[in-house]
Amino acid sequence: MDLTSNVLSILLAMICFASAYADFTLKPQVVESLTHLKVPLRIMPALGIAKIAGALGLLIGFSNDGLRVYAALCLSIYFLLAVWFHLRVRDTLKGTAPAMVLCALSIATLITSL
Repeated sequence: MDLTSNVLSILLAMICFASAYADFTLKPQVVESLTHLKVPLRIMPALGIAKIAGALGLLIGFSNDGLRVYAALCLSIYFLLAVWFHLRVRDTLKGTAPAMVLCALSIATLITSL
């Protein structure tokens, strides 16, 4: 893997860990966002677990290239679905932008990991 892939993997993993922490601690901003997106709050722990699994896959992927590609693919799908959930409720650009940025970061990580 090249430097770009390594930097993107570390950046995405750090963001996923921070986001998972927000999910597990029920940060008001996250609760409000999920409520607005009509997502049941009971799945917040599962969302956090998915982000942690993806982040760990990216980091463990430094010694296993296939795992890094798979983790980046799964996170790309996760954040693509997040964008879709925002579009589904006609969320504002301000509300949708973080999911779009993370989707783009995930896809860039995937592409550079191939």
